[in-house]
Amino acid sequence: MKKQVAAIVVLALALSGGGWMLAAQGKDAVTLASSNKGSILTAEQVNVSFQGVGGKIIDLPIKEEQTVRKGDVLMTLDPTDIDLQLRKAQADVEVTTLKIKQAEDGIQVAQSKLGNAVKQAQLGLSQAETQEAQVADGARSEDIERQKLAVAASEEAYTHALKLYNQLLNTEEAYDSNPYSYKDHRDAVENARSQVTTLENARNQQKAVLDKMLAGATDKERKLAALQADRAKAVVEQQQLAEGDIANQRIGIEALNKQLEQLNILMDSLKVQKDRFTLRAPGDGKVVKIMPKTGENVGSGMPVVVLETGKLYYDLYVDERQVGKFQAGSAVPTHFAALPDKVEGKVQFVTAAPQFAALRMSREKGTADLNSFQVRVYVERTDKLLPGMTAEVRVDEIPAR
Repeated sequence: MKKQVAAIVVLALALSGGGWMLAAQGKDAVTLASSNKGSILTAEQVNVSFQGVGGKIIDLPIKEEQTVRKGDVLMTLDPTDIDLQLRKAQADVEVTTLKIKQAEDGIQVAQSKLGNAVKQAQLGLSQAETQEAQVADGARSEDIERQKLAVAASEEAYTHALKLYNQLLNTEEAYDSNPYSYKDHRDAVENARSQVTTLENARNQQKAVLDKMLAGATDKERKLAALQADRAKAVVEQQQLAEGDIANQRIGIEALNKQLEQLNILMDSLKVQKDRFTLRAPGDGKVVKIMPKTGENVGSGMPVVVLETGKLYYDLYVDERQVGKFQAGSAVPTHFAALPDKVEGKVQFVTAAPQFAALRMSREKGTADLNSFQVRVYVERTDKLLPGMTAEVRVDEIPAR
């Protein structure tokens, strides 16, 4: 009897094991675990920090578990120092701009004065060179003839005045008996004498000019004319050197313009820094954690707020025989116990997994038979999907690539 019972038990166990093996499609527990991958759905989190700036927090308008939109202010640093730097940079820009304006106005005035001075210097040089040429060449024949005519005319005028004067002297005795007539006569004589003297001086001057024209210039006059020409040339050269001074002033203006450009770059840099004193949400999400408090100092790059974004993902660990089915951007069918239908996920990246995830079997010194790879898969968030749900991936459903 006992033997019959034992036989029945053995038969039942055999049938049960066969049914389980049939359900498992001939795969053992290790094989099933390798084929069906389970993971926990996780909400993506972002560590938010100040970029390139640090300081004391003066405003903290958010709270944990608060929902924020992209661009919302998370916290603000004290901008006192950066405001002072901006004011100084703005003052430097205004001063440099004023210097450039003054220098440009100065160049315009200098150019105007230089233009007039150059014209006068060139005119003086032309006159000096003309005079030097006249002294060297002597008087022209037509000028000499013209001067002879002037001498003859002055001689004739002098002779006529002298004749009239002598006639008045010869008739002086006829006016002695009449005092009134005598006075008029004496006045006429004095006028005639004065005219004779004037015409005699004019005649002598015209003769002197003619004699000089006939004799030509002296060595002293030639040297003086050459000296005046040299002086006029020196004045022209001096004015030309002044043009070099204006060119140097233009170089100075170019340097000021470069300095102004650098100051404007500094202004833009300071404005960027000031804008970074206000920390804004990089995207829509929920505030999970706030590290500092109002009044505390934070450094550049230090995480101050943890945001939970609207993205959901899970990580799989597959061996090197399965990793070929997963590529960045490829679709992964995902099963959730709470959903009747499969959800399509998208591979974000595939990378070598940490050493603890390697599949260890029977190799010496505990080395792994197969290395594992981490696969991160993102799924689109819906109202029915929540962080913490279990995601299952059946590797056999994914076609080989």
